[in-house]
Amino acid sequence: MKTRMLGAVLGIAALSGLLVASPAQAADGVSSARVDPFESAEGRDYGGGSVRATVDFVSRTKVVFRNFTVRDLCPGDNLPIEGRVWWEHTDGTYGYGAWKSDTNGCGDDGTNFGNITRTGTKSISKVYVQVCSTYCDHSAARYNQYVHPGR
Repeated sequence: MKTRMLGAVLGIAALSGLLVASPAQAADGVSSARVDPFESAEGRDYGGGSVRATVDFVSRTKVVFRNFTVRDLCPGDNLPIEGRVWWEHTDGTYGYGAWKSDTNGCGDDGTNFGNITRTGTKSISKVYVQVCSTYCDHSAARYNQYVHPGR
């Protein structure tokens, strides 16, 4: 009886493993970057901002950045906040998307630019989202699971 029960539990566990997310889904997900507002030594306020998108790798050569959103963070310093997507190919070359700016001022949810799709002939190794105000930062890399299985 114990042997059959153990066999059933192991069988269910093995089947459950087939139902969890496969490596093809593991690299997709939310990417974000942020630059924090700060005050300079001279007492000048510099604003910050953030950028966010859900990365969806479709194939070796196509990625969709869903709900790409740029948000200005207070203080209201009248400095622009910009964000963009960028990608690196497997051969080491890279590219950038166009800058997108939040012009609504601070205190709102930012500007959602919808989906940004990158398709080309070269395989995409990894992608980032980048945000710039007075200075820039970028998200952690998201690796294309069609190129880097298991990452």
